[in-house]
Amino acid sequence: MHWTSFGRSWRHTRANMMQHRGIEGKVIEITERAIAKQERAICDQANRQDRFAAIRQATDNLPWFVVRTMTGCEQAVEKVLQDNAIEALVPMRKGKTWERRGRKMEGRPMPVIHGYVLVRFMPDAAAFEAVSCIDKVLGFLRMGEQAKPISHSEVKRFYQRAMAGEYDWKSTKLTYVAGEKVRITEGPFAGHIATVVTREERKDADLLVVTIEMFGTELPVNLPLALVEKL
Repeated sequence: MHWTSFGRSWRHTRANMMQHRGIEGKVIEITERAIAKQERAICDQANRQDRFAAIRQATDNLPWFVVRTMTGCEQAVEKVLQDNAIEALVPMRKGKTWERRGRKMEGRPMPVIHGYVLVRFMPDAAAFEAVSCIDKVLGFLRMGEQAKPISHSEVKRFYQRAMAGEYDWKSTKLTYVAGEKVRITEGPFAGHIATVVTREERKDADLLVVTIEMFGTELPVNLPLALVEKL
């Protein structure tokens, strides 16, 4: 049944039920305030579309930028960007494969680095504002006052290695202790020295919790062990 026909049918059925029960319906008054609110919502949506339209053009000579998101919302933000024809990536990896009652269970997919989305667009103040206003976006990874750029070749290499499974869950005998210094080898934080906070020991995780000092601020990040090396 078509949705419109279903809606009419339901309203007709509900009206009959109310009459049968002796219930009188109330007239709902649509106030000017409600109309104005709806018009503002429509206007805001149109303005967002206009802002997105202005940043869609991207070429291989443009850098990428790193968007910080709420953890677990990486792919939702990626979808919003891609639905608006904006180039965005969340490199993924596979968690631990395990057995249950003799049956092999594939590891669940997860972002290589939780809480971050790679995005590329024509950079200007309006473009950064448009992306920053997306729901669940916390801001950009910055170098001082400016968003940190990453070259297309770096992002391409990082993405291809993720697709090849190089960051998938791997068992390791290496131990890490709180306060230890490690170097990040790949991704948006490549080359940075990080301080170990702790290592997660869940069955499906091989994550190292570290802090990275960037321009006077300590940034906590969860990284797979495949992205770090001991000094």
